[in-house]
Amino acid sequence: MKRWGRTLRVGITVALFFFAWYMRDFFRQNWSFKLFSAKHWAYTWNEFKEGWVIKTTSDWIFALSVLLMIPVFLILWWVSVKISWRKSFMIVFRKIKSLFFRNNEKKIIQKKIKIKAKASHKKVRPKPINVVGRPAMKQTGRTMDAQKTTQTPAFMQPQPQMQPMFSSSMPPMGSAQAQPQPAFLDEEISNIPLNDIQLPERMRLEEDLVAILSEANYQVIKDVTIGKVPLGFVGISADKVVMCLMDLEKGDWLADEEFFNEEEPLWFSETAHRTSPVYRLLTEAKMFAKKIADKGLAKAVVPMLVEKEGTIINANDMAETWKKMNIIVCRTDLGGPEELPSFAAALPRAEDRGTEADLNAVRELF
Repeated sequence: MKRWGRTLRVGITVALFFFAWYMRDFFRQNWSFKLFSAKHWAYTWNEFKEGWVIKTTSDWIFALSVLLMIPVFLILWWVSVKISWRKSFMIVFRKIKSLFFRNNEKKIIQKKIKIKAKASHKKVRPKPINVVGRPAMKQTGRTMDAQKTTQTPAFMQPQPQMQPMFSSSMPPMGSAQAQPQPAFLDEEISNIPLNDIQLPERMRLEEDLVAILSEANYQVIKDVTIGKVPLGFVGISADKVVMCLMDLEKGDWLADEEFFNEEEPLWFSETAHRTSPVYRLLTEAKMFAKKIADKGLAKAVVPMLVEKEGTIINANDMAETWKKMNIIVCRTDLGGPEELPSFAAALPRAEDRGTEADLNAVRELF
């Protein structure tokens, strides 16, 4: 019923644009013909009955426009029904939004981030040597050492040690192998283009998923497919079956788990969109739970989406939604954001590992 309702709404919209706007102006401007005037249609019909002969190019265009008007409308209606307008608008909107905010971020970064050139070591006076026997000031958190009661003159205060520019393996400045740092290096640092400045990548979360499953009292099946969903790991215990879908899509993704016009929920990136992996996994998990019940196995199915390569940029906003959907979303390796729990933290622990018969019974269902 909803599909028919959408078809009628699309048809009415196309009719308004096609007949009430385009064809109406087309006939009026070319032949001063009012498309919605019964008087003009009656006049045309009388001319046709009295033997109107089509000779000129203008008459042929008028006749063909009248004959093809309805078929063209039906074709446009059919094409418009096939188009997923929500997906198209979302892709265009997010593309425009990403371009707009990206340009703003570049302007803000260019205004705020400035790399100042350091003065050459040849033009800087060496710092004075500390007086021997004077106590040094110690910094602990945000408080100074309580034993220091008197202030030391500025020229007697200890100076911080200079850090080597390249590596800690370089010889100290006092050794025979020490070489002065060339002044042109400071100038090169100040001339680095802003676009070449790369932020550090997210730290890799190194986890052995098989070992984590085994430690949590699960028997493990690797690389199986249920329906059209490839599962990286399946953990089996006496009372649970944990289905782990590894999300290997790279990039930043905006998760959306809502249906629109009976269409599957989508995840969006700046350049693409795809069916929600949460929806795909839950669909197959429900069917698999029915298979387990039909076979008489008392095991709960626990779906887990493991983000391994990409980043779910609205994970915090979707956390409550995923909880209501009874699915665990976590991360491992380069997956993000860091607010998502790790696989080891999110995996529910099983009380009993189960038997070999449990493993074989579940394996037969794949």
